[in-house]
Amino acid sequence: MELIRNADLKQAWTEEIRKGFSGRGIPLSQQNRFVERLSGLFLKKGEHMVREGDALRRVALILRGIFRAYYLTESGDEKTIVFRGSGKPLSAYSSFLKGEAAKFSIQALEDSLILFMGIGDFESLLSDEPAWKLYTSQYYMDLFIEKEKRERELLSDDATTRYARFLEDYPGWEDRINHYHIASYLGISNVTLSRIRNNKY
Repeated sequence: MELIRNADLKQAWTEEIRKGFSGRGIPLSQQNRFVERLSGLFLKKGEHMVREGDALRRVALILRGIFRAYYLTESGDEKTIVFRGSGKPLSAYSSFLKGEAAKFSIQALEDSLILFMGIGDFESLLSDEPAWKLYTSQYYMDLFIEKEKRERELLSDDATTRYARFLEDYPGWEDRINHYHIASYLGISNVTLSRIRNNKY
C-alpha cells in the first residue's frame, strides 16, 4: 500500500467527489470539510484495506478499482459477501455502528485507489452537521435493501439466474474478477460456474 499526502490529491479527484454529493443536500462548506480530511491510498491487487478481526480505523471512497468483502468459514473456505467499484463507499459499517472489530475482510481485486478518513474525523462530521446524518442514514437504508435482495436471490434463484443477475449488476466485471471469487459470491463451485458459462455465455 502507498499513502498519498493530501497535497498530492489531484483536483479532478475532488471534482469527482463533489459529483457524488450532487443533489444530496450537503452544504458546500461541509463538502470542503470532508475533502480536507481525506488522504489517498493506492492498493495493489490482492492487498487488504481491512482484515477480519482488525479494529476499524477508516472509512473510504473508491476512486479506481474493484474490492470484495469476504469472510472465512470454520473450514477455511472464503465466502464473498459483496463487490464494490468506483464511486462506492467502502468500510465495515456494521462494525462501525457497533464499535466492534471487523467481521469480514476487504480486499482489492485489481490495482486500486481509495480516498479515506479516520473514524474520528468521520464521527466529527456526523456530530456537527445534520445533513451528514441524513446522507449516512440513506446509505444504510440502501445497504439493507441490497442485503435483502441478495438473500432473496440466494434462497430463491437457481445458479444460472444468479449468474445472469451478477452480469446485470456488475457489467463487464466477469473479465476483471477471478472466477473463483465470482463463484464464491454466487454460492456455487468454480466447476458449476464454468459449466454455466460454457452453456449460456
